[in-house]
Amino acid sequence: MNRKHDYIALEKEYVCGDMGLRELARTHGIAHSLITIQSRNREWTRKRQEYRTGASESAVVYMADDEGKRRAREAQVRDNAIEAIDEAIGAMRLQMKATHKVLRGGEWVDEPLVIIKPPDVALLIDRLQVLFNRPSTITEERSLGISLSASGVGADVLRGIVEATRGLGSSGAERSPIPRLSRTGEN
Repeated sequence: MNRKHDYIALEKEYVCGDMGLRELARTHGIAHSLITIQSRNREWTRKRQEYRTGASESAVVYMADDEGKRRAREAQVRDNAIEAIDEAIGAMRLQMKATHKVLRGGEWVDEPLVIIKPPDVALLIDRLQVLFNRPSTITEERSLGISLSASGVGADVLRGIVEATRGLGSSGAERSPIPRLSRTGEN
């Protein structure tokens, strides 16, 4: 072994780094042939591959462990939130049944302590939907399934279609609001 160069340090730099053998030789002022011989004799390429595979596996295990901990914590928080919401709903149900006496027109009547209106119930349902990963709102989309080619269709026909779909055109019972194309010689 040549005592002039620290091949153990060079091996470590090569195995743990991204530098090629030529670049390593150039960086340290060593002949490329000497680095190549040491690399082949001590199997630097195999060691680099093993190092990279091991580093990748270690990183995957670390990230998976971290992700597992995060998911477990998220599930715990979700369970706690569901329990708190369940308790709140139970308390709300009891309050909905509770009444108190109120004097109206000289007569004592029972009046609910809590008055829940339909919008309040709708809001509660929306929030519960979000909690259970369901959409909080449902949208409906409507479209007119017409395909037109631009050739032969005038601007007035297209304008009439748009007006008819928006309810702007004249709508008589005897005539469709959608304009008809005049076709000559076709059935």
